[in-house]
Amino acid sequence: MNVSVMQRALGEQRDKLGDSVKRHYDLTPGSDGQVTVVGTMDEVTHSLWAKPFILIGQLFGALVPYRGQNVPVVAKNWTKQNNAKALFWHRTFSFQGKQPYIFESRMEHYKDDEIVEYVRFNLGVRMRLSEKDGSLVYKNVDYIWKLGKLTIHIPNWLTLGNADIIETPVSDTQFKMDFTMKHPLFGLMFRYRGSFTIE
Repeated sequence: MNVSVMQRALGEQRDKLGDSVKRHYDLTPGSDGQVTVVGTMDEVTHSLWAKPFILIGQLFGALVPYRGQNVPVVAKNWTKQNNAKALFWHRTFSFQGKQPYIFESRMEHYKDDEIVEYVRFNLGVRMRLSEKDGSLVYKNVDYIWKLGKLTIHIPNWLTLGNADIIETPVSDTQFKMDFTMKHPLFGLMFRYRGSFTIE
């Protein structure tokens, strides 16, 4: 399909997104393209309950292991001509007094209104997408681990819980992002939120 990963999942809802959110994802797998956004995370935090999961997650190149405020971030999205499925991500977090932390992933359409964001070793989070008042809303369904032809589904409660991501347009080139993970027993596990500008 010669459309973006977002449009494959959202269908006609994609046209209702704010301009900055649309531009953030307006890349078509199977063609060469890139979008760069720069911004600041007002807050990056996690609970003590989340520590063991974050340490394990480092093996897969997932999640951000540090806490901080006013953290500069550069996020690059791109697509490749030789890959008709994936939208690639490269995020650089610059915490004060630490080496820049790199978080890489790829995003693919799964089925219907669902996408999967994969990190290292084909571990992914499956998320359902929707549009609300011009914002893009992600809600995770479960986690997926692809081992060759075998696909293992891992329920949210066995990990960090339920993830919600909201990208809210502010202007034609700016948007806000809020990412939270809450466990049904342990409460808030992980959060980051900030504002970004499309270069």
